[in-house]
Amino acid sequence: MGMHTITLQQAADVPKKVLFQLLSDHENLGRFFDAEYSLVKHGKPDINGIGAVRKVTTGPFTFQEQIIDYKENEHLHYKIIEGGPVDEHGGWIRFQSLNANQSLIHYRINFTPRIRGTGWLIKLLLEKDIKKALFNIAQFGEAKWKRE
Repeated sequence: MGMHTITLQQAADVPKKVLFQLLSDHENLGRFFDAEYSLVKHGKPDINGIGAVRKVTTGPFTFQEQIIDYKENEHLHYKIIEGGPVDEHGGWIRFQSLNANQSLIHYRINFTPRIRGTGWLIKLLLEKDIKKALFNIAQFGEAKWKRE
């Protein structure tokens, strides 16, 4: 079975630290993604940092993701460690400053479907959900930042 890749970008009119805070807040990711999230294990040096494990429930699937690399305001790297319809799943989120008030989220996922022939469908569904979530994160971040 082949490896599938999703690569997305989302611009926002906020500093990258705002976007990083939103995407590294594991307990509250459900407000953007079509899933329920809960923090199962705290990470280091921050509660949401390296080693943090989050439980994700979406549709009929429940799985756990672990943060395996984390640099505040720069990037997150996570992988599925239990459950889900995919194997060899890794997600990389990088935050780039375009200028003092504009940023870009780079989001990439690699995965291998557990069931042969389902990769295209999983990719389609993930891409749609992540694209919508990144747009919502940008909108939320912009509104929040303007209020502060």
